Amino acid sequence: METPKDKLKKMTAWNVVPTLADAEMEELLVQFSIADSNGLAPAHEQWTPTYDLNAAACSGWLIKAGRASSLVEVDPPGSGLFSSKVFENCRSMARIYAGKGGTSAHCGSGMI
Repeated sequence: METPKDKLKKMTAWNVVPTLADAEMEELLVQFSIADSNGLAPAHEQWTPTYDLNAAACSGWLIKAGRASSLVEVDPPGSGLFSSKVFENCRSMARIYAGKGGTSAHCGSGMI
């Protein structure tokens, strides 16, 4: 079964330059933890891990955009792929996920 963390990794193309670290994926899930279907907040000991994956993906893409903003030209040199295009693609993906609203993912096992 796909975990929320696995799904978020797919949603953010986490291992594609500019990359996101595994620890950043965990931080995004913590940041976008939401009340579960029983109304229990993340701080409650009986909370079922539940996340706003669209908001987490949006934030992940904005992190990637920030990293792309410092690039001049992407490898290989002469490829014609410039940071402005990478930056715009990251911003475009952030807008897509921002527009989707809250989609939650539940994880009965409690694993991220």
